[in-house]
Amino acid sequence: MIKKIAFLVLLCFTVVGAAQDYQYPVIKDIVTDNAGIFEREAAQALRNKLTNFETETTTQLVVLTINSLNGQSIEDFANKTFNQNKLGQAKEDNGILILFSNLDREVRIEVGYGLEPYITDIVAKRIIEDTMIPEFKEGAYFTGINKATDQLINFIKNPEALKKFKELIKERDRKQERIANILLLTFGFFFLITGCFVIYISGKKGLKIFKKFFTERVGLIFFTINILVYTVYFCFGVVLLAIIILACFKKYGYQVEPFIETNFTLIFCVSIVSFIATLTVITIINLVVKNKTKLSFSLFKSDYDSVVKAIKSIGSGNGGSGGFSSSYSSYSSSGSSSSSSSFSGGGGSSGGGGASGSW
Repeated sequence: MIKKIAFLVLLCFTVVGAAQDYQYPVIKDIVTDNAGIFEREAAQALRNKLTNFETETTTQLVVLTINSLNGQSIEDFANKTFNQNKLGQAKEDNGILILFSNLDREVRIEVGYGLEPYITDIVAKRIIEDTMIPEFKEGAYFTGINKATDQLINFIKNPEALKKFKELIKERDRKQERIANILLLTFGFFFLITGCFVIYISGKKGLKIFKKFFTERVGLIFFTINILVYTVYFCFGVVLLAIIILACFKKYGYQVEPFIETNFTLIFCVSIVSFIATLTVITIINLVVKNKTKLSFSLFKSDYDSVVKAIKSIGSGNGGSGGFSSSYSSYSSSGSSSSSSSFSGGGGSSGGGGASGSW
């Protein structure tokens, strides 16, 4: 036992040590094309643009391409690379990293602390989805990245342009929300009608079989079979109504999923018991109170034909519906860039703000 514990402890230290020794890319150029996806002239033009931008504003907008994330998430890789290279100025934290992973087909815009109020997560997300991804799908990797840098530069230098862009985002979000509401109402109405109808039919058929059982026209075996069938249909209707109720709660910010997950069995049992108990009470009231019928039971006597017919009729009663039914060691020593610039981070940091995308 002691040997096993010692082995596990040693294994943990080995894993932690390996994580600590992990080498992220050392960025020595404002455009570091380790994946080799840029033409030399294009890369130099981009490098000149970003260098001039840093000179004017002190904001470091850095582009890094790699071949692979080697199993890491792009969010963690970008954040660790950003902070290891200290992108942006120390007091301003005004760095931005565009990380492109070729084989993983993923891209991320990592934003330093100081720029997060301006280049928000949603702004970064829209740049990726609307500007970068469409170009990437056509194989125009440089074009997508170059356009994204133009947008970022414009937003940082021109607050009015950023404001208008955020307003456009809000307007599009409102339109999407309206469309979502229409779809929600449409499906909600359908689920509501279907759920109520299924519950009504199961209750109606259930009352009939209860009356037959309490008047000794159906035996216990066939009664049990029928009630199981109608209970299944009742639960199906309840599930449809529950979907609508949960969707409404979620839309207005109420988190009821934890309660449902914790008490699912209890809710399920209470629903079934309530269904059967309600049918029993209604049947007894109807027979005894209204019709003065004497209750009687049988274990084996049954009207076989009527029971089979009742089981089959449930299908036609609800409309016959059948369904809802490469290695990292090269990062610090090599790359496709032939520039001799002495780029280095200014001491900034990022807390993980930004957005990611894939194509």
